[in-house]
Amino acid sequence: MKKRIVLIFRILLFIILGLGVHFLMSYQHPGIDDTFSPIFPAIHNDRIIFEDHADWTHANLVLFNNTTQEFLPFEGGNVTRYRPDIYGEVVVWQEKSDLIWQICMKNLTSGEIKQVYSSPFRKTTPKVSGNYVVFVDERYGYEDIVLINLSSGEEEIISHVPEIQWQPDIDKDWIVWEDWRNGAHSRGDIFAYHIPSRTEVQVTNTTWGDWFPGVSSGWVVWQSQKYGNFDIFAMNLTSRQEIRITTDPSRQWLPRISGDQVVWIDERNGNWDIYGYNITSRKEYQISSGPDNEAWPDISNGTVVYVEYTKRMIPYLIVKTFPDSGSII
Repeated sequence: MKKRIVLIFRILLFIILGLGVHFLMSYQHPGIDDTFSPIFPAIHNDRIIFEDHADWTHANLVLFNNTTQEFLPFEGGNVTRYRPDIYGEVVVWQEKSDLIWQICMKNLTSGEIKQVYSSPFRKTTPKVSGNYVVFVDERYGYEDIVLINLSSGEEEIISHVPEIQWQPDIDKDWIVWEDWRNGAHSRGDIFAYHIPSRTEVQVTNTTWGDWFPGVSSGWVVWQSQKYGNFDIFAMNLTSRQEIRITTDPSRQWLPRISGDQVVWIDERNGNWDIYGYNITSRKEYQISSGPDNEAWPDISNGTVVYVEYTKRMIPYLIVKTFPDSGSII
Protein backbone atom coordinates (compact mmCIF):
# COMPACT_ATOMS: atom_id res chain seq x y z
CA MET A 1 0.00 0.00 0.00
CA LYS A 2 2.79 2.44 0.90
CA LYS A 3 4.50 1.67 -2.40
CA ARG A 4 1.33 2.41 -4.37
CA ILE A 5 0.84 5.68 -2.48
CA VAL A 6 4.38 6.76 -3.39
CA LEU A 7 3.79 5.86 -7.03
CA ILE A 8 0.45 7.67 -7.14
CA PHE A 9 2.10 10.75 -5.63
CA ARG A 10 4.79 10.69 -8.29
CA ILE A 11 2.23 10.30 -11.08
CA LEU A 12 0.22 13.22 -9.70
CA LEU A 13 3.40 15.29 -9.52
CA PHE A 14 4.07 14.63 -13.21
CA ILE A 15 0.50 15.56 -14.09
CA ILE A 16 0.80 18.83 -12.17
CA LEU A 17 4.17 19.65 -13.74
CA GLY A 18 3.05 18.58 -17.17
CA LEU A 19 -0.57 18.98 -18.21
CA GLY A 20 -1.50 21.37 -15.40
CA VAL A 21 1.34 23.71 -16.26
CA HIS A 22 0.53 23.54 -19.95
CA PHE A 23 -3.07 24.53 -19.33
CA LEU A 24 -1.75 27.83 -17.97
CA MET A 25 0.72 28.20 -20.80
CA SER A 26 -1.82 27.56 -23.54
CA TYR A 27 -4.04 30.21 -21.94
CA GLN A 28 -1.21 32.72 -22.40
CA HIS A 29 -0.90 31.91 -26.13
CA PRO A 30 -4.33 31.20 -27.64
CA GLY A 31 -4.42 30.70 -31.37
CA ILE A 32 -0.76 31.51 -32.14
CA ASP A 33 0.35 29.02 -34.81
CA ASP A 34 4.09 29.41 -34.26
CA THR A 35 3.94 29.19 -30.46
CA PHE A 36 4.59 25.82 -28.91
CA SER A 37 4.14 24.56 -25.35
CA PRO A 38 6.99 22.04 -25.14
CA ILE A 39 7.37 19.26 -22.61
CA PHE A 40 9.42 16.02 -22.53
CA PRO A 41 12.00 16.97 -25.18
CA ALA A 42 14.27 14.19 -26.44
CA ILE A 43 17.38 14.75 -28.54
CA HIS A 44 19.61 12.71 -30.81
CA ASN A 45 22.42 14.52 -32.60
CA ASP A 46 20.88 17.73 -34.09
CA ARG A 47 17.20 16.67 -33.94
CA ILE A 48 14.83 17.30 -31.05
CA ILE A 49 11.35 15.86 -30.62
CA PHE A 50 8.91 17.14 -27.99
CA GLU A 51 5.26 17.07 -26.92
CA ASP A 52 3.34 20.21 -27.82
CA HIS A 53 0.19 20.83 -25.78
CA ALA A 54 -2.09 23.09 -27.81
CA ASP A 55 -4.50 22.76 -24.89
CA TRP A 56 -4.64 20.67 -21.75
CA THR A 57 -6.59 17.84 -23.44
CA HIS A 58 -4.54 17.30 -26.60
CA ALA A 59 -0.88 16.76 -27.41
CA ASN A 60 0.95 16.46 -30.70
CA LEU A 61 4.62 15.98 -31.50
CA VAL A 62 6.94 18.61 -32.98
CA LEU A 63 10.33 17.93 -34.52
CA PHE A 64 13.00 20.64 -34.29
CA ASN A 65 16.13 20.59 -36.43
CA ASN A 66 18.86 22.39 -34.51
CA THR A 67 20.96 22.80 -37.67
CA THR A 68 18.30 24.37 -39.90
CA GLN A 69 16.33 25.90 -36.97
CA GLU A 70 13.10 24.51 -38.45
CA PHE A 71 10.04 23.25 -36.58
CA LEU A 72 7.98 20.42 -38.12
CA PRO A 73 4.71 19.49 -36.34
CA PHE A 74 3.55 15.92 -36.95
CA GLU A 75 0.48 15.36 -39.09
CA GLY A 76 -2.04 12.56 -38.82
CA GLY A 77 -5.47 13.31 -37.41
CA ASN A 78 -6.89 13.99 -33.99
CA VAL A 79 -4.81 11.51 -32.04
CA THR A 80 -2.94 12.43 -28.89
CA ARG A 81 0.74 11.54 -28.86
CA TYR A 82 2.82 11.33 -25.69
CA ARG A 83 6.37 10.73 -24.44
CA PRO A 84 8.39 10.75 -27.67
CA ASP A 85 11.95 9.54 -28.17
CA ILE A 86 14.29 9.77 -31.13
CA TYR A 87 17.27 7.90 -32.53
CA GLY A 88 18.65 8.68 -35.98
CA GLU A 89 15.76 8.68 -38.46
CA VAL A 90 13.28 7.01 -36.08
CA VAL A 91 10.84 8.69 -33.68
CA VAL A 92 8.72 6.58 -31.29
CA TRP A 93 5.86 7.56 -29.00
CA GLN A 94 2.78 6.27 -27.16
CA GLU A 95 -0.78 7.08 -28.22
CA LYS A 96 -4.31 5.96 -27.48
CA SER A 97 -6.91 5.74 -30.24
CA ASP A 98 -10.39 4.20 -29.94
CA LEU A 99 -9.51 2.74 -26.53
CA ILE A 100 -6.47 0.97 -28.00
CA TRP A 101 -3.02 1.71 -26.61
CA GLN A 102 -0.30 1.79 -29.24
CA ILE A 103 3.44 2.26 -29.51
CA CYS A 104 4.04 4.02 -32.82
CA MET A 105 7.04 5.06 -34.87
CA LYS A 106 7.81 7.41 -37.74
CA ASN A 107 10.63 7.13 -40.24
CA LEU A 108 11.81 10.70 -40.77
CA THR A 109 13.27 9.89 -44.18
CA SER A 110 10.22 8.24 -45.73
CA GLY A 111 7.60 9.94 -43.55
CA GLU A 112 5.95 6.57 -42.90
CA ILE A 113 4.07 6.17 -39.60
CA LYS A 114 3.29 2.67 -38.36
CA GLN A 115 2.45 0.74 -35.22
CA VAL A 116 5.22 -0.98 -33.34
CA TYR A 117 2.80 -2.71 -30.98
CA SER A 118 -0.94 -2.44 -30.37
CA SER A 119 -3.28 -3.98 -27.80
CA PRO A 120 -6.10 -2.93 -25.44
CA PHE A 121 -3.64 -2.89 -22.55
CA ARG A 122 -1.74 0.20 -21.50
CA LYS A 123 1.74 0.70 -22.97
CA THR A 124 3.88 3.69 -22.07
CA THR A 125 7.24 5.50 -22.19
CA PRO A 126 8.89 3.99 -25.28
CA LYS A 127 12.63 4.45 -25.82
CA VAL A 128 14.54 3.71 -29.01
CA SER A 129 18.16 2.88 -29.83
CA GLY A 130 19.32 1.36 -33.11
CA ASN A 131 16.92 -1.43 -34.12
CA TYR A 132 15.32 -1.74 -30.69
CA VAL A 133 12.36 -0.16 -28.93
CA VAL A 134 11.71 -0.78 -25.23
CA PHE A 135 8.54 0.20 -23.37
CA VAL A 136 6.31 -0.54 -20.36
CA ASP A 137 3.50 -3.06 -20.94
CA GLU A 138 0.57 -3.85 -18.60
CA ARG A 139 -0.99 -6.86 -20.36
CA TYR A 140 -0.50 -9.09 -17.28
CA GLY A 141 -1.76 -6.58 -14.74
CA TYR A 142 1.67 -5.27 -13.75
CA GLU A 143 4.15 -3.01 -15.47
CA ASP A 144 6.57 -5.22 -17.42
CA ILE A 145 9.50 -4.19 -19.63
CA VAL A 146 9.14 -5.29 -23.26
CA LEU A 147 11.76 -5.15 -26.02
CA ILE A 148 10.88 -5.10 -29.75
CA ASN A 149 13.38 -5.70 -32.55
CA LEU A 150 12.31 -3.27 -35.30
CA SER A 151 14.03 -5.28 -38.02
CA SER A 152 12.61 -8.72 -37.22
CA GLY A 153 9.51 -7.77 -35.23
CA GLU A 154 10.61 -10.16 -32.47
CA GLU A 155 9.20 -9.38 -29.03
CA GLU A 156 10.90 -10.21 -25.74
CA ILE A 157 9.50 -9.59 -22.25
CA ILE A 158 12.75 -8.90 -20.44
CA SER A 159 11.29 -8.28 -16.99
CA HIS A 160 8.14 -10.12 -15.92
CA VAL A 161 7.63 -10.25 -12.16
CA PRO A 162 4.42 -9.45 -10.21
CA GLU A 163 5.59 -5.99 -9.24
CA ILE A 164 6.19 -2.64 -10.91
CA GLN A 165 8.92 -2.07 -13.49
CA TRP A 166 8.93 1.26 -15.30
CA GLN A 167 10.95 4.27 -16.52
CA PRO A 168 13.02 2.25 -19.03
CA ASP A 169 15.92 3.61 -21.05
CA ILE A 170 18.05 1.97 -23.74
CA ASP A 171 21.41 2.60 -25.37
CA LYS A 172 22.95 0.09 -27.77
CA ASP A 173 23.40 -3.18 -25.80
CA TRP A 174 21.96 -2.04 -22.46
CA ILE A 175 18.47 -1.46 -21.06
CA VAL A 176 17.87 0.01 -17.60
CA TRP A 177 14.70 0.56 -15.59
CA GLU A 178 13.27 1.24 -12.13
CA ASP A 179 12.13 -1.94 -10.40
CA TRP A 180 9.99 -2.59 -7.27
CA ARG A 181 10.28 -6.40 -7.12
CA ASN A 182 12.05 -6.30 -3.75
CA GLY A 183 8.94 -5.03 -2.01
CA ALA A 184 7.90 -1.80 -0.33
CA HIS A 185 11.01 -1.73 1.85
CA SER A 186 13.21 -1.10 -1.21
CA ARG A 187 11.18 1.92 -2.46
CA GLY A 188 12.58 1.18 -5.92
CA ASP A 189 15.85 -0.24 -7.25
CA ILE A 190 17.68 0.07 -10.57
CA PHE A 191 17.98 -2.99 -12.82
CA ALA A 192 19.76 -3.47 -16.15
CA TYR A 193 19.61 -5.96 -19.02
CA HIS A 194 22.41 -6.82 -21.44
CA ILE A 195 20.75 -7.55 -24.81
CA PRO A 196 23.47 -9.69 -26.50
CA SER A 197 23.87 -12.06 -23.54
CA ARG A 198 20.26 -11.78 -22.32
CA THR A 199 21.61 -11.21 -18.82
CA GLU A 200 19.82 -9.24 -16.09
CA VAL A 201 21.86 -7.20 -13.61
CA GLN A 202 20.65 -5.69 -10.35
CA VAL A 203 22.40 -2.32 -10.19
CA THR A 204 21.17 -1.19 -6.75
CA ASN A 205 19.70 -2.98 -3.74
CA THR A 206 18.56 -0.38 -1.24
CA THR A 207 15.96 0.66 1.29
CA TRP A 208 15.93 4.36 0.38
CA GLY A 209 14.67 4.54 -3.23
CA ASP A 210 16.59 4.78 -6.52
CA TRP A 211 14.59 6.25 -9.39
CA PHE A 212 14.60 7.48 -13.01
CA PRO A 213 17.62 5.77 -14.59
CA GLY A 214 19.30 6.72 -17.84
CA VAL A 215 21.96 4.82 -19.78
CA SER A 216 24.69 5.61 -22.31
CA SER A 217 28.03 4.08 -23.31
CA GLY A 218 27.84 1.42 -20.59
CA TRP A 219 27.12 3.93 -17.79
CA VAL A 220 23.84 4.13 -15.89
CA VAL A 221 22.76 7.23 -13.92
CA TRP A 222 19.90 7.62 -11.45
CA GLN A 223 18.58 9.74 -8.60
CA SER A 224 18.86 8.33 -5.09
CA GLN A 225 17.61 9.22 -1.61
CA LYS A 226 20.55 7.43 -0.01
CA TYR A 227 21.63 10.51 1.96
CA GLY A 228 18.14 11.87 2.76
CA ASN A 229 17.67 14.04 -0.30
CA PHE A 230 17.86 13.25 -3.99
CA ASP A 231 21.42 13.01 -5.32
CA ILE A 232 22.70 11.84 -8.69
CA PHE A 233 24.73 8.62 -8.92
CA ALA A 234 26.41 6.78 -11.80
CA MET A 235 27.73 3.25 -12.27
CA ASN A 236 29.80 1.59 -14.98
CA LEU A 237 27.79 -1.51 -15.88
CA THR A 238 30.91 -3.50 -16.78
CA SER A 239 33.30 -2.66 -13.94
CA ARG A 240 30.49 -1.88 -11.40
CA GLN A 241 32.37 1.28 -10.42
CA GLU A 242 29.93 3.65 -8.68
CA ILE A 243 30.28 7.43 -8.53
CA ARG A 244 28.34 9.87 -6.37
CA ILE A 245 27.99 12.85 -8.71
CA THR A 246 26.24 15.37 -6.41
CA THR A 247 26.70 16.10 -2.70
CA ASP A 248 24.68 19.31 -2.27
CA PRO A 249 21.97 19.03 0.46
CA SER A 250 19.24 20.26 -1.92
CA ARG A 251 17.48 18.00 -4.41
CA GLN A 252 18.98 16.90 -7.73
CA TRP A 253 16.75 14.81 -9.97
CA LEU A 254 15.78 13.49 -13.44
CA PRO A 255 19.30 12.74 -14.73
CA ARG A 256 20.07 12.08 -18.40
CA ILE A 257 23.35 10.88 -19.89
CA SER A 258 25.15 10.88 -23.23
CA GLY A 259 28.63 9.37 -23.36
CA ASP A 260 30.39 10.70 -20.27
CA GLN A 261 28.19 13.81 -19.94
CA VAL A 262 25.33 13.91 -17.41
CA VAL A 263 22.62 16.58 -16.94
CA TRP A 264 19.88 16.95 -14.31
CA ILE A 265 17.49 19.34 -12.55
CA ASP A 266 19.09 21.01 -9.52
CA GLU A 267 17.43 22.98 -6.69
CA ARG A 268 20.53 24.27 -4.86
CA ASN A 269 19.82 27.89 -5.88
CA GLY A 270 16.21 27.94 -4.69
CA ASN A 271 14.71 27.30 -8.10
CA TRP A 272 15.10 24.67 -10.83
CA ASP A 273 18.38 24.98 -12.75
CA ILE A 274 20.10 22.56 -15.10
CA TYR A 275 23.52 21.28 -14.03
CA GLY A 276 25.94 18.96 -15.77
CA TYR A 277 28.85 16.66 -14.94
CA ASN A 278 31.63 15.07 -16.97
CA ILE A 279 32.35 11.56 -15.67
CA THR A 280 35.81 11.45 -17.23
CA SER A 281 37.08 14.79 -15.90
CA ARG A 282 34.93 14.62 -12.71
CA LYS A 283 34.00 18.27 -13.30
CA GLU A 284 30.60 19.84 -12.58
CA TYR A 285 29.01 22.66 -14.61
CA GLN A 286 26.07 25.00 -14.08
CA ILE A 287 24.31 24.98 -17.44
CA SER A 288 21.41 27.34 -16.66
CA SER A 289 21.04 30.17 -14.16
CA GLY A 290 18.67 33.01 -13.33
CA PRO A 291 15.28 33.30 -11.62
CA ASP A 292 13.29 31.10 -14.03
CA ASN A 293 12.70 27.38 -13.63
CA GLU A 294 14.19 24.85 -16.05
CA ALA A 295 13.06 21.24 -16.40
CA TRP A 296 13.00 18.12 -18.58
CA PRO A 297 16.68 18.07 -19.65
CA ASP A 298 18.13 15.72 -22.23
CA ILE A 299 21.56 15.51 -23.87
CA SER A 300 23.11 14.02 -27.00
CA ASN A 301 26.73 14.28 -28.13
CA GLY A 302 27.43 17.51 -26.27
CA THR A 303 24.13 19.27 -27.00
CA VAL A 304 21.72 19.91 -24.11
CA VAL A 305 18.00 20.60 -24.48
CA TYR A 306 15.52 21.59 -21.77
CA VAL A 307 12.37 23.64 -21.17
CA GLU A 308 12.52 27.00 -19.41
CA TYR A 309 9.42 28.32 -17.67
CA THR A 310 9.30 32.10 -17.31
CA LYS A 311 7.62 33.91 -14.42
CA ARG A 312 4.52 34.18 -16.61
CA MET A 313 4.57 30.41 -17.06
CA ILE A 314 5.52 30.72 -20.73
CA PRO A 315 7.70 27.81 -21.89
CA TYR A 316 10.72 28.08 -24.15
CA LEU A 317 12.76 25.29 -25.66
CA ILE A 318 16.42 25.94 -24.84
CA VAL A 319 19.37 24.37 -26.66
CA LYS A 320 22.91 24.72 -25.32
CA THR A 321 26.31 23.27 -25.97
CA PHE A 322 27.65 21.36 -22.99
CA PRO A 323 28.85 22.95 -20.76
CA ASP A 324 28.25 26.61 -21.83
CA SER A 325 26.68 29.06 -24.35
CA GLY A 326 23.13 28.73 -25.59
CA SER A 327 20.17 30.41 -27.17
CA ILE A 328 16.41 30.66 -26.76
CA ILE A 329 14.50 29.11 -29.63
